[in-house]
Amino acid sequence: MTRPRVISQGHTSPVPDAWWVKALQRAALAVYPGLILFGIVRPALAGRILWTVSIAALPLFFVLAGYHRWRRICPLAFFSQIPMLLGRAGQRRAGPWLHAHGYRLAFGVFLVSLWLRLVATNGDGYAIALFLTAIAIAAFVTGLFFTGKTWCNYICPVYFVEKLYTEPRGLRDTPNSLCHPCTACRPSCPDINEESSYWKEILLPDKRYVFYAFPGVVLAFYFYYFVQAGSWDYYFGGRWTHEVGLVRTAFLPGATGATAGVYFWPAIPRAAAAAITLAVGAVLSLAVFSFIEGRVAWVLKQREAGADATTVRHVTFSLAAFTAFIAFYSYAGAPTLRLVSAAPHFFQLLVITTATLFLARRIARRQRDFSEETLARTIIAKWPWADSPPPRDLHEAFLIHSIRSKTRGEDTRVHVLHLYKDAVRESVNSGAVSHTEVREFESVRNDLRITEADHERVLSELVEEDRALAAQGRAKPSAEKQLQLDGYARALAALLDASVSAGRGVDDAIIQRLQNEYAVTVEEHRQVLDSLVQRREGVAAYILDTPRAIEELAATIRAIEPAQSPVTAFLSRLLKRRWTRTVDMFLHALSSGEPKTALWRESLLSSDPSRRQAAIRDVGARLSPATATRINAAVERASGQTDMDPHAALQLQLRSADPFIRATAMYVLQSHGGAAAADRELLAHDDHPVVREVLEQERHATDDRGVLEPSTLEKMIALCSVRLFETLEPEDLVRLAQSSQEVWFAQGDTLCHQGDLGDEAFVLLAGEVSFFKRAGHDERLVGVEGVGTCIGELSVLDPAPRASTVIVSSVAARALRISGQALRDAREASPAVADGIIRLLVRRLRGDTMPAGAAAAEQPQSR
Repeated sequence: MTRPRVISQGHTSPVPDAWWVKALQRAALAVYPGLILFGIVRPALAGRILWTVSIAALPLFFVLAGYHRWRRICPLAFFSQIPMLLGRAGQRRAGPWLHAHGYRLAFGVFLVSLWLRLVATNGDGYAIALFLTAIAIAAFVTGLFFTGKTWCNYICPVYFVEKLYTEPRGLRDTPNSLCHPCTACRPSCPDINEESSYWKEILLPDKRYVFYAFPGVVLAFYFYYFVQAGSWDYYFGGRWTHEVGLVRTAFLPGATGATAGVYFWPAIPRAAAAAITLAVGAVLSLAVFSFIEGRVAWVLKQREAGADATTVRHVTFSLAAFTAFIAFYSYAGAPTLRLVSAAPHFFQLLVITTATLFLARRIARRQRDFSEETLARTIIAKWPWADSPPPRDLHEAFLIHSIRSKTRGEDTRVHVLHLYKDAVRESVNSGAVSHTEVREFESVRNDLRITEADHERVLSELVEEDRALAAQGRAKPSAEKQLQLDGYARALAALLDASVSAGRGVDDAIIQRLQNEYAVTVEEHRQVLDSLVQRREGVAAYILDTPRAIEELAATIRAIEPAQSPVTAFLSRLLKRRWTRTVDMFLHALSSGEPKTALWRESLLSSDPSRRQAAIRDVGARLSPATATRINAAVERASGQTDMDPHAALQLQLRSADPFIRATAMYVLQSHGGAAAADRELLAHDDHPVVREVLEQERHATDDRGVLEPSTLEKMIALCSVRLFETLEPEDLVRLAQSSQEVWFAQGDTLCHQGDLGDEAFVLLAGEVSFFKRAGHDERLVGVEGVGTCIGELSVLDPAPRASTVIVSSVAARALRISGQALRDAREASPAVADGIIRLLVRRLRGDTMPAGAAAAEQPQSR
């Protein structure tokens, strides 16, 4: 028996193909609209170009290039995927009716297309342009309403032709045409593994009817040219390729040879005669191949003991494909080939050689061969030696494995059994191999030197695992469904991991869009999350750490709240932001779309630890019992972190994912002399500049007056105390802080003059300033303000003369000077600044209508 070998069609992930495939795809996308334009410009020549050149070459291309390569090149497949490329892919799935009757539907569309050729589109460029446009629109509309390759797998008129000429495998092994993302639009998807799909569908009644009827339809189509004209010269001479306007007489009784439906009965309309001829050809072909199927069964039973229905159907399909191919190329392309001397003979030689090679490769193939190859391929894919490539031959693989493992004795046998069990599990789960077939793979077991007892024990363990899954309500998904869920799991994990790394939550709309893209349900989303958590990889580890993270944040806020200061207020705000994002991330991951999400969010942000822990348990209960148990254990571990002293709480936040929390926590520790050498070492190589600056400066840099230069963090804290900037995110604050400069003023210095145009604002860090308004020749004091006051911001943001004169009234004053451009950039970058400006204007208007004293008390934030 031939040793099982690796073939590329076993891949279950997108694999790059030859460079020319992409080039041909681009060419096909250019040719298709080109044919439409050519049909309009040269209507009398379009039929010859399309039918005797382009379409005539397709079946030969299917066989020589392979099924998967045509699936990548086909322009109609591309048109059906345009909605997905535009983000408007359909969400409907092909239902049971399409699954059951997809072959008949595609065959029906094919028959209608052939009939249209005979009555309209054969030699009329205008009709050809209309037909090509209509079928392209149909593909696009299908993609707009249905998910995945619904058009290609159920409706396209050449779908079953591709399969008939290339199944179960082509002349060459090629990478598959798997979609990305896979939406599991079809059971037994041929784009994942064409041969696996073939053996699963081979006994479908619809497939039998279509494959057996097709050769007769091909012969009937070409025979109609003789029936209509009374001679073969009408077809081979190519007169039918330039019959513009034929459709105008196709539905009327014929009168002449040009308008006759049948040459010996001209009165029959061409449309009726063509339809009857195609129907008769289909029925006769079905009857002939049904008879042949019976004869094949008799012959195989004589030659092969126990030949089953699958083998009989496979051999008959092979004969039907060979017959249809030879019949098609006895006529296809002939009107054009005959224009070149000797071309028909060379072409027929190519056709017969190709058909014979394909028949020889196909007819001897058995489902058992494919199943053994699948199992062997899975075993070799788990090749354990990284320093040498896996051999293609299973027996050779075992010998190398045994020699290199011989020092381990019994461990080698255990390893081989584990390898065999994993391979059987994956092969059975993929649907390519059944438990019954595995029992018959004696040659594979011999190569691996697995005893019958070991083999039976492996199968028993797998059956028990299946029963355990069924008891948990987790039946094994199909290969297509598993591929879809695996793709969704990778995309979801990448999205959530990126969000965790960036320290931000994920919008529900983004997760919903991802679910739509992969066509997964809410329940499937929950199952995927459950599997991620069970593996504790990436975001799964984050989910299980969420209870601890929430309790640590809550404990830190409680610990620092008694120390009332701008710094602790700033840190508390950062911690609450982190808390909110952690909760949102947790809920987006585990409860997207749940009606109780808002209630859970409120509970998880509550100051009551019992409410938080109950909410986490409630969310976890939506997943599997195993995952719920792990989340409950995480809650129990986190419940002990309710009280924490300020020093320990701050040290804990030095490991926060938020760099501003790390920087502020270190700043507070340094300010109180509580930063240990280990704390400094922890942040010594931090990648965020604000954190590094806090470590490096240690308040040792001074300006020309010998006073301390504030760090970026200190400027951020000062800006955050100003009402205009209090709602800014730290990412916006840091840009504003970096564009500001510290300035000092002596008593009596003027910061700005009423009526002047200015392009800078000031935030008072220390000291007091007085505001004066000029009325005629007199100036009157309208207010005195201290630390936290913002001066001149409205004149910068809405260019106008200064509304008042501002003079330093204390011994000295220290302020941050912010350029007008930096303020305007902040306004454009953050809606919060724009909202703050509106609030200031409202207060200004309210202040102008109040008594002087009240106005002075109300409006001091800005002048």
